[in-house]
Amino acid sequence: MKFIKFSLLTLPLLVCSLNSNAQEIAKSTFNFPTDRKINIGVLVYDGVEIVDTGGPIDVFVKANNWNGNYNIYTVSATANKNIIMDGGTVNLVSKYSIYDAPQSDILVIPGTSPEIVKTISADKKMMNWIVSQNEKTQMTMSVCTGGLILANTGLLDGRSATTHHWSIDELRSHPKIKVQEKTRFVVDGKFLTGAGVTSGMDVALQAIELINGKEIADDIALGMVYDRYNTMEFLPKK
Repeated sequence: MKFIKFSLLTLPLLVCSLNSNAQEIAKSTFNFPTDRKINIGVLVYDGVEIVDTGGPIDVFVKANNWNGNYNIYTVSATANKNIIMDGGTVNLVSKYSIYDAPQSDILVIPGTSPEIVKTISADKKMMNWIVSQNEKTQMTMSVCTGGLILANTGLLDGRSATTHHWSIDELRSHPKIKVQEKTRFVVDGKFLTGAGVTSGMDVALQAIELINGKEIADDIALGMVYDRYNTMEFLPKK
């Protein structure tokens, strides 16, 4: 695949061709480390949606295959690192828990069913951990109903955000959030929120564009056989 076949000869040419506008935005808005890898912590918990979790992870893994600048890891919401994902078909063992995880530069919060959102949002230790991590993150991202979890922390108050179209009314129950509909993702400062499931890849690709440039993000999407410029026009009209 193109994005993992870069040679030492082609890399300098590619770096020179990175989208300058995106990189200038990243430099002025974010302060990612230059002396170590960028830490990307992905929060996981029982019932977490599989694609919500795996989509962004795969995007960041592909980016790391390109430049080696990303340290991607999972963080369990409890001390138990054995996670049973959505449908009980995939068992995941997280690298860290919220009790021993390092500080994330990018925090990713995947979604789940609305019922589980309510249950885990009542977990004060996990919610406080999200708030604490967010104090030093450069980007805080949510996927699907992960946006509801993030909203329940209060961190999205005053921000534009989105979530899965079946849960948009729940997001509207937070009056201080500027809810955006029929968009695959929303960027508001350091907060990136994805609409649902596959849009987690859109959010992660947008993060890569801001950090590494549009060409790299497009190339990763091409290698993943993913159209990052698709729309939400397929949704039923109200």
